[in-house]
Amino acid sequence: MATNSVEPIHIALAGPPASAKTIFMKCLLALPNSYFVDGSNMSKPGLIDYIFNNNIKYLLIDEIDKIPPKDQTVFLNLMETGIVSETKYNKTRKMDARISIFATGNNLSKITYPIRSRFLSLILKAYSYEEFHTIVTQLLSRKNLNQKIIDEVVYAVWYNIKSKNIRDCIKIAQMAKSVDDILFLVKIFFLLD
Repeated sequence: MATNSVEPIHIALAGPPASAKTIFMKCLLALPNSYFVDGSNMSKPGLIDYIFNNNIKYLLIDEIDKIPPKDQTVFLNLMETGIVSETKYNKTRKMDARISIFATGNNLSKITYPIRSRFLSLILKAYSYEEFHTIVTQLLSRKNLNQKIIDEVVYAVWYNIKSKNIRDCIKIAQMAKSVDDILFLVKIFFLLD
């Protein structure tokens, strides 16, 4: 519905790490005139230059909560009025841009309130154990891993390490060749914690 709206729509998707937010953003790259930005590497001047030099309809910002507040200000007028402007010594420019912004982050409270209020914020729930197990099984089955290893990895990450992070399952499963390997790796997690 947001991509078919006549007016620009701004949606922020938040949730725990490894809840497929970035995968969702990568799917949106199929939209015409979309541009993907890694929030941890974005600057206000860089984004303004890109907007002025390219025809963007969908701005996809992954990890928006990693953008420093001083660089977040670029979104204020863009989201509210569609105006992008820059006024510097010997460099003044302004344009009307009809850009929809889709953003992801782990913690939207790190976005300044005026910007956060311009988004429709959708908060993902953490996975249940059953959902977590199903997702990890699907991911690791593609790597031809034994189901017993997958089950043990899921159990260890959920109950022993308690990170409940799919990425931890993948890391451990890629190294483990046996249940003993899994137990060893779990001990390493606790030593480093």
